[in-house]
Amino acid sequence: FKAGEVILSAGAIHSPAFLLRAGIGPAHELHEHEICVRAHRPGVGMNLMDHPTVSIAAFLLPAARINNNTRRNMQIGLRYSSTLPDTPSGDMLLGVASRSSWHAVGKQIGTTLISVYKTFSQSGRVKLSSPNWRDEPIVEFNLLSDDRDLLRLMDGFRLTAKAHQDLALKNLAIDPFAASYSDKVRQVGAINKTNAFLTATLARLLDGPDYLRQYLLKKFVKDAPPIEVLLQDETQLERFIRTAAVGVWHASCTCKMGDKNNQHAVTDPSGRVIGIQRLRVVDASIFPVVPSANTNLPVLMTAEKMADAILATPPA
Repeated sequence: FKAGEVILSAGAIHSPAFLLRAGIGPAHELHEHEICVRAHRPGVGMNLMDHPTVSIAAFLLPAARINNNTRRNMQIGLRYSSTLPDTPSGDMLLGVASRSSWHAVGKQIGTTLISVYKTFSQSGRVKLSSPNWRDEPIVEFNLLSDDRDLLRLMDGFRLTAKAHQDLALKNLAIDPFAASYSDKVRQVGAINKTNAFLTATLARLLDGPDYLRQYLLKKFVKDAPPIEVLLQDETQLERFIRTAAVGVWHASCTCKMGDKNNQHAVTDPSGRVIGIQRLRVVDASIFPVVPSANTNLPVLMTAEKMADAILATPPA
């Protein structure tokens, strides 16, 4: 593209991929793909961060279900402090969702998301699978590369499991289980008529006798050891957390801003790509660290700040 200035805003996964394909990034990686090096910036694609999250789900009794067609299925949350040494207050989040998917069974399953909102794991990365823009980049989140994130998720799991034993919650949600985004969950989550029919049939059966519901949940929904086993066996709990942990669409930091003399920085405080003229990145990829919050408002405010910077310093 030829312009007075090019503004790249493709997010923390694809913005670094665009830069890499254009020859901006770690020289050794670009050489591997036979891409001409325009600027050696080792930080491009590095430092990928998100908020590591695991879940405990439960079967919602009819009185607890929110039967509407809005997308707003998470109406309550809790910020709390893990009190782990050297961590700030309010570093954890519990988010409670009134349904877990679009289909009929999803509307019967409530989920508590346990998230680390002050992330220490910073070893994720985005790299090219090929120089072809049609090929998706390779994404390695490495969400639990820092043990402090693992320990806090394990503690949050125990806290949430304990909450499910409270009588007030038992009157609304029963049969809690450790949830994960498994292959069978992905398969039934695909939006099509077949899944709509199958889940509608299964949902009617789940509202039947207790023994039938428990059997069907174990057969078709659960994909982890029982909560009781996980709470009694640290090794199995750690294995589950490492397997089930996912990000929550808060990918950040792969083109992080910083001083031009910092070899790991990709952009300056105005979003300009260091070493390249008339090119800016304006999205969550330029965050130095993932914010201790949802990324929506930080992205909006970053865009406002960069818009002011662009108006104040027009390209030469």
